Amino acid sequence: MELRAAAQKPIRWLAFYGATAEEEVLATYDLVVLDPGFQGSLNLVAGGGGRVCGYLSLGEIRMSDPYAAQLDPAALLPENPEWPGTRRVDVRHPAWQSLTLDVRIPALAAQGFTGLMFDALDAPPYLEQQDPVRNCGMRAAAIELVASIRARWPEMMLIMNRGYALLPDLVGQIDAVIAESLMTSPGPRGEGFTWVDRHELDLQLTLLQPAMRRDPPLPILSLDYWNPDDPSTIAEIYRRERELGHHPYVATRSLDVIVPERR
Repeated sequence: MELRAAAQKPIRWLAFYGATAEEEVLATYDLVVLDPGFQGSLNLVAGGGGRVCGYLSLGEIRMSDPYAAQLDPAALLPENPEWPGTRRVDVRHPAWQSLTLDVRIPALAAQGFTGLMFDALDAPPYLEQQDPVRNCGMRAAAIELVASIRARWPEMMLIMNRGYALLPDLVGQIDAVIAESLMTSPGPRGEGFTWVDRHELDLQLTLLQPAMRRDPPLPILSLDYWNPDDPSTIAEIYRRERELGHHPYVATRSLDVIVPERR
């Protein structure tokens, strides 16, 4: 399914970051986002005609990532306090751009991924806002990096997770946007789950307007979190997201379990 041509049709999708899963189950989805460390057969996952997108962080890197050792330390910024062991990166640095364009994406394409899911693109505009002098140009560099990816891999499906501050400039470069934790999210300190308050929800919906105003509208893939043993609340999340015209998936906190929607 091509998302640009099917913006008004339901898109059945999921994000799964576990190492193994039944490929036959994943193959029933129109779109699957997987971690590059997935050990199953991407050919089998794509056998049902869906797209298989590889996770790709553009604003941060886990220090346990094999590619971290290849990156010039000058491109590394301080640790993200919310994710211990993960360093933010300077998207302006040529070493980060080269590692992404010349190493990481070609490796994903060689694995058999036919799309990319960009994560951590909230970081560059956030850092520039925090220190406009030292981090001047980070927002523009992030936009240019995505544009370079689109130009070099025009056949790839490109999806952005959040990155709302960049959306007005990238709405024509990407094929879908993921609205993560739009209505629900894991609770504080990793305990339970919670509904997003109305003010935060309305703010996110406002930030998503560039996607809705595009012609045709850019598909919005909502990613909410809830206890899989509470099917009635999960059904309510799906209902509310679809009322907004979104394409929902409700997942576990760690995204390492496939949670099919109950019909």
